[in-house]
Amino acid sequence: MKISDFDNKTPKLVLEEFFQGQLEGWGVTLSRFGAFQNQFKISAEGRWDAAANTLALKEIYTFDDGHTDTLTWTIIKRDGGTYEGRETRIEGIAAGEQAGNAFRWQYSRDVPDADGQTSKLGFDDWFWLQQPDVLVAHASLTKLGVEIATMNVFHRKL
Repeated sequence: MKISDFDNKTPKLVLEEFFQGQLEGWGVTLSRFGAFQNQFKISAEGRWDAAANTLALKEIYTFDDGHTDTLTWTIIKRDGGTYEGRETRIEGIAAGEQAGNAFRWQYSRDVPDADGQTSKLGFDDWFWLQQPDVLVAHASLTKLGVEIATMNVFHRKL
């Protein structure tokens, strides 16, 4: 799958518009072989600074075992539908690209487990805008280059 596959798909996703304000979400994580691992809720809030071309996005994931994972993103909109992101636990810079109703986001980060340990995982996230207030996402999680899990997520703009 390539981002260009979505050039003409609608509704058009404008990342900084969708993530402006408050959102909620829900998702599940499945193991490499499709077994259920966990479910989670998401609370998020974004602020778009047009003068700086920057989206400040805070996401709080609350998992069914009670542990949480908070991401505090600084996402910069670049030319040609590209974005770059920074977050305290990511390795380097997250790279994103948008076309039509889709957005692809790739990065590696330390992910906290319920026991307080962390694991370095790679993320290849795909987002698709379905309606002006509904975004569907699918993420492939890798460790040492091997897919170990997938996440399916639904976001709703409030």
